[in-house]
Amino acid sequence: MISGFLENYKKIFSLVDYMNFKINFNKLKTALDNAVKHNVDLDKNIDTTKAMLNYNLSQQGYYQRLLLNAIRGVKNSSVQLHQLFQTDANAQEKLNELTEMVPEIETTDLDRLKKIVNKMDLLIKQIEFPSEKEKLVYIPSRIPVDIKSEVTADLNELERCYKNKCYRSAVVLCGRVLEIALHRKYFDVTGNDILEKSPGIGLGNLIAKLKEKNVNLDPALTNQIHLVNQVRIFSVHKKKEAFYPSEQQTQAMVLYTLDILEKIFSK
Repeated sequence: MISGFLENYKKIFSLVDYMNFKINFNKLKTALDNAVKHNVDLDKNIDTTKAMLNYNLSQQGYYQRLLLNAIRGVKNSSVQLHQLFQTDANAQEKLNELTEMVPEIETTDLDRLKKIVNKMDLLIKQIEFPSEKEKLVYIPSRIPVDIKSEVTADLNELERCYKNKCYRSAVVLCGRVLEIALHRKYFDVTGNDILEKSPGIGLGNLIAKLKEKNVNLDPALTNQIHLVNQVRIFSVHKKKEAFYPSEQQTQAMVLYTLDILEKIFSK
């Protein structure tokens, strides 16, 4: 189970690496457009003290910093991109071409930078990245027949929430699906429906109850469940500041949830 957990862990962060790169690349395009529009000179060393007293100089410094930071962001987030594809030779070839172009963005010539960014943009559109190539949500195997329709309905709704950027709702559904699965696991072991006696029992207590019945879940699996539960709690319960999961965080929670469903009913 540990090896399975690590494989899924790698998959999660492979997707996160791609999303970080894409976010940084979009920032670079925006920063470059603004720099061109405001005639920014990347070779010019702007004195911050003088810029405080000169609006045009201050504006130049602002757009110059945005562009330089965006270039740095693309470079830093491109480091892990080569790990995204293992079997797709065509995608790997295009990805290699893309990563080889990254060092070229370190230029102070805006016209040249614009041409490089446009080429990279066209190349990115030709590559099927993992999160675009596959559905994020799938129906795990071995789901017991009596809960399969309910779990399937929740997972289908989870997919819709994720696609429509309703990330808080997606995380809440992850918690609900795990509750259904753990309730069913408890019934398998004891023959008793714990919902009849404790309808509001939480995930942590469910795991404790299963341990009382000598159902020792793999430590990695238990950690996954607790992680999903904690994010779900932050998303649902009222706090001083509302918690809004990012796309990457939600993506990770969904993958964790699907992995847990596979493992709970693997025996």
